[in-house]
Amino acid sequence: MKRDWLLYLVIFSLALNVGTIGTFAYFRWQDRQPPPAPPGEASLPFRELLGKLELDQQQRQDLWRLAPGHRHKVREYRRALAQKRRELMGLLKQETMPPWPPVQAKVREISELQLRLEEEMVNHLLEVQKVLKPPQRQVLMIHLEQRLGHFWGGRGRGMGGPGGGPGQPCPPGAPGAK
Repeated sequence: MKRDWLLYLVIFSLALNVGTIGTFAYFRWQDRQPPPAPPGEASLPFRELLGKLELDQQQRQDLWRLAPGHRHKVREYRRALAQKRRELMGLLKQETMPPWPPVQAKVREISELQLRLEEEMVNHLLEVQKVLKPPQRQVLMIHLEQRLGHFWGGRGRGMGGPGGGPGQPCPPGAPGAK
């Protein structure tokens, strides 16, 4: 009788683990999907964005000078992240349940790499903005809000609150409405 309960508990635990891993895989797949085009105005491809910024020759040279170092750093962070995630998966796939401390340490390593990658991305954005004139920075930021708004808590149309975007009023009764 006691053995049956133990068997049911192990089966339930395995089902719960498989469900959790499946959920993480689904969300990871969702993150790789291109963001939906915002209503009314489609996000610009990179080359079109460069044309819309109307860069002068010096600005183009400055931006091309910044790109290789940034791409190299991002590639290295992504490789390291992929390796750490494989190591974490290796820990989780062991026949016996791994103890929490090594799993926690691996999660913290992944978290630290994600932090470094995010810092690199924002640092590069700041360096790019130094090259641009104020109207060009505004065009770039509008494009980034449209493109990345869903990552930063927006709806793909900026990081504004319930009103949908910067400068748009909040609906009555929404948090932040006047």
